[in-house]
Amino acid sequence: GENGSTPSIVLDYKENKNPSERNSKDEFSINTIDVGQIKKIRIGHNGEKPGAGWFLEKVIIKPVSKEGESTEYPEIFFLCGRWLAKDEDDGQIVRELAPSSQDGQASLPWLHYKIKVYTGDRRGAGTDANVFMTLTGTNGDSGR
Repeated sequence: GENGSTPSIVLDYKENKNPSERNSKDEFSINTIDVGQIKKIRIGHNGEKPGAGWFLEKVIIKPVSKEGESTEYPEIFFLCGRWLAKDEDDGQIVRELAPSSQDGQASLPWLHYKIKVYTGDRRGAGTDANVFMTLTGTNGDSGR
């Protein structure tokens, strides 16, 4: 933030025995220095446990008013919509996210497609290679 940064803060899952599961929301309260207006966050994991890969949709931070203070702070949204996984996406397990004043969904909804690929009738036309394709549309591409 404009007043500096915090040290790395471990988010303690005491309340939740099975944290960061599919379509879940985990909440934390932390006390740390007043960094001022937040310019970015860095969030990640150590990648050490089996199944450590994590699809992070977003983070919402709301500063809490000090006791006796009547200021109501707005929520700050950090949209991600990416994997934090060594074996998914770009292999990164730490992401830096910029703040936004508006909530949203960073990832696109999944849609199932039925694809038919026809191999030609030529001598040697088949392949033993791994075949891939990317769908590209107005919302972006499907990745590889």
